[in-house]
Parts: sequence; C-alpha cells; structure tokens
Amino acid sequence: LLNEEIEIGEIETRINAQVRSHMEKEQRDYFLRQKIKSIHDQLGDNISEEEEAEEYRQKLEKSGIPKEYKAKLRKEIARLETMPPMMAESAIIRNYLDWVFDIPWTEESKDNLDLEKTKQMLDEDHYGLEKIKERILEYLSVRILSPESKGPILCFVGPPGVGKTSLAQSIARALGRNFARISLGGVHDEAEIRGHRRTYIGAMPGRFIEAMQQATTINPLLLLDEIDKVGNDFRGDPASALLEALDPEQNKNFRDHFIELPFDLSEVLFVTTANNLETLSRPLLDRMDVIEISGYTPDEKLEIGKKYLLPKQREICGLNASNFNITPTALRLIVDSYTRESGVRNLERKISTLCRKAARELVETNKEKISISQKNLSNYLGKPIYHYDKNDHIHKIGIATGLAWTESGGDTLFIEVNVMPGSGKLELTGNLG
Repeated sequence: LLNEEIEIGEIETRINAQVRSHMEKEQRDYFLRQKIKSIHDQLGDNISEEEEAEEYRQKLEKSGIPKEYKAKLRKEIARLETMPPMMAESAIIRNYLDWVFDIPWTEESKDNLDLEKTKQMLDEDHYGLEKIKERILEYLSVRILSPESKGPILCFVGPPGVGKTSLAQSIARALGRNFARISLGGVHDEAEIRGHRRTYIGAMPGRFIEAMQQATTINPLLLLDEIDKVGNDFRGDPASALLEALDPEQNKNFRDHFIELPFDLSEVLFVTTANNLETLSRPLLDRMDVIEISGYTPDEKLEIGKKYLLPKQREICGLNASNFNITPTALRLIVDSYTRESGVRNLERKISTLCRKAARELVETNKEKISISQKNLSNYLGKPIYHYDKNDHIHKIGIATGLAWTESGGDTLFIEVNVMPGSGKLELTGNLG
C-alpha cells in the first residue's frame, strides 16, 4: 500500500513539474511576444494579427472577386488570424492573399474604338505591314458592332528583326490597352504556365497570372513572345498547358495551381510571335490566326531607315538634323552593300555606328555639320561587305539565270553548264530543293 502511494506521489510530482515547465515556457513566450509588441508600438510600425485580418477582410469586400470564391478566402483570413505570427505557414497564407488581391478581377480599360485614329497611330509606328494593320482594323470594326465578341489570338510569323514584338506594343498603344509581355523562349516546365501548388516552398503563380498583375486590367494585350521556342521534358509539356489559356471556349475559367480560383482570361487580346511554325504543336496552331510577315524589300528598308531608325539613333547620340545627315544614296548603299537580312536590326546597328563616329568627330574637330554620302561612307564603315551579282544581259551559251528565294530575301543565280568527258552516269551534287 505504501509503495503504491509512493508511486502515485512520484507520478503526480512528475506531472506537476511538466505542467509547471510548460506554463513557464508559455508565460516566457507570452512575455517575449508582449515585449516585441511594445517595441514595435514604440517604433510605430506594428500591425496586430486582428488588424491585419481586418485589413484583408476590407480588401475582400472592395475587390471584384466573384461571390462564390469569397467564402474560401474568408476561411484563409480566419486561419491567418488564429495562427501565431512566427509560424512558417502564416507567411505562405499572407503571400497567397497578397497575390489574390493584386490581380485585376474587374478593372477594365476602355478600348479606343476610333478607326481613323487607330490607323494613324499604327502608320506612325510602323512602315508597311498592311496586312496586319488591316487585320487590327477588322478586329476593331467587329468590336464596334459586337462589343461582347471575344478577342482573336493573332500569331505573327516571320524572320528576326521585322518588328513582330514592337508591332504588338504598337497595337496595344493604338487600342488604348495595357501591355504585358510573356517570354516563352526556353520554357520547358508546365508550372511556369500554370504555377506551383502552395505546398511547395517558394511557390509562385504562373506567367499568365504574373502578367495580369503587371497589366493591372482584365483586358490587356498579352504578348507571348517566341512561342515556337517552348520545350518539354519530364516536368510536363508547357505547350499543352497553353492550350487552355489560348482557347476562347475554355479560358473564361483558367485555373492557376497557386491561386486555386478560376480566373477569366476571355477579355485578353493575345498576340503571339514565332520565327518558324514547324516546331509548333498542331493543336496550339489550330487556335491561332496566323499572319505571315515576310522580310522587307530594299525600298522598304530605305524608308524605315529614313523615317524611324535615323531619327531614333540621332536622338540617342545627342545629334540632330542640323549637325548630322545621311544622304538617301548613302543609306541605299548601306542597305545593299553592308547588310543582308530580312529585318532591319543590322541596318539600325550600322546607322548607330555612323552616329557614334560622327558624334566623336564633332567633339574632336569642332565641325558644325557632318554629312555621310556615297563617297565618304567607306571611311566610316570600311569596305562594302556584300556584293550582288548583276546580269550583264549578254546571252552566253551554257549560262542560265535563276532566282532564289529565302525568308532572308532573294537573289539572282547564274548557273553555268559545261560538258566534260565522263562515264555516262548522271551525278547530282549540292543541296537540291
């Protein structure tokens, strides 16, 4: 009986000691938390859990989030309120709520539905490209007659340097829409498109939700740049994830794994760019309205150089029309003999080189004006790099004139035939198309 009583006494003592230590720990934690709180109060930078939760509740009421999703967010706010601030999960919930409230749920920009003004703005920004300008004006006309119509998904296909990306920015400016760019070159993880689940450390929303937050409206112009460079590996196929976002029938309820709420992408005007359609998946291509942009002709390059590139580079280098000029013949020579490309990037580089050299010369020699002509062009850019063969119009036996076409431009070919002794076999060499 005594042994039993001693044993019960020992257990009671042990339990009391545990309870006391637990209470002491809780009291210590409470004391330290109150101390931290009073320090923050003295500094004037403290927000209590209750105040923070109330702030989120006010944001929720003011936001345009659909009613059916508000209950889920109220639960998240309630969890945050009851959770100790030092817990790792409270930071995850806070990050999640910040993202949800930063996305534009109802904010909308008004389209500029003035056809004449839009046409003028497109002409100001880009020379030529009539087919694309026509397509944009058609889209605007449809918007005027049917405001509820869904935006098309335009795909600009063409060689580098023809102005696909800048054209998308120009369209956004002309329509009066906010602009955001999503670079898809080298993306090979499906989570980049749909986001990561919140259970992962460092989880983030996908590119579409990020772009919508950046655009701040529900109806921006989203540019999906280099859509043909999307890869795929063991982490999933991003091209398949793009199908949902780019399908007008499905993108009203686009689901991002991080946000976990359906988001409406149906008001977005999507523009995609690609250099080559062969690498693009067929189902994705089927959803897009493809507009091909071929390379510029020498005459178009001359006009672009004169109207857009030269004034732009002059401004960058601190020059103006009164102290620096390039004659049209010199500009034509740069196009023909110093650049051979489908776009105008190299042409802009050559004009930039001339501007920099002229700026240095003006500073060193105190000249009033420098004019680049056909005669002195080689002093600045060196000898011509490219030479075009010209048909001398003399008919020679065994020589035929051919034409070659590539995405980078065309050229004439001179094919010569010689008869030599052989074995009687026909041998074909070279890359015969």
